[in-house]
Amino acid sequence: MKVEFLRCVKASLYWAVLGTGLSIRAILAYLDRLYRNDTFWVLAADFWNRIGSVTNGFLVLLVLIRLFSVDQETGTAPVIQSTPHGRRDLFRNRLAAGCAAAGLGTALLAAGNLAISLFWGRQLPMPEPIVGLFLRPFVSAAAGTTGYFLLAACVCDLLKNQPAAMCVCGAPFAMSFLINTTVIQKYDWAWFVRYGFFTE
Repeated sequence: MKVEFLRCVKASLYWAVLGTGLSIRAILAYLDRLYRNDTFWVLAADFWNRIGSVTNGFLVLLVLIRLFSVDQETGTAPVIQSTPHGRRDLFRNRLAAGCAAAGLGTALLAAGNLAISLFWGRQLPMPEPIVGLFLRPFVSAAAGTTGYFLLAACVCDLLKNQPAAMCVCGAPFAMSFLINTTVIQKYDWAWFVRYGFFTE
């Protein structure tokens, strides 16, 4: 598991995705500080509904599920298939490593969002339950990222093709951002697309 985890976190794309998400958050936090002081902390906590969610989606689809197609791409799949229990153990190790890397990425994004928010909002009146304001969305985001990774990893392992898995798992995720939340009814198909694919 350790080898697979290090393979994830040593990838330059892992850090590029996290850095891009936090850079966008820093710019938007600066603009919120300039023009929306009254809702600054609400917008900071809302990080996971847009920027954080998209960043984690890209992290899962671009970086983490690649573990499940790399054997096919490098031609080592027949060797792994020929070993007793090798395929099963490798699959479990990759799932565990991917979950750990997804959790680490979510924690880094949460810490970055908090640091950016405290930096730009240091002179603004802070709401009393600041920990609850940031902690509950972080826990939900971590659970959602892990679940989304497990789904995408299984799809990628079945297809043995990362681009195809990105399309299959990315389409409902992207579509969920296009649904108008004010017109959907609870528990209809649009509600499940909107709230069932790692958003909100």
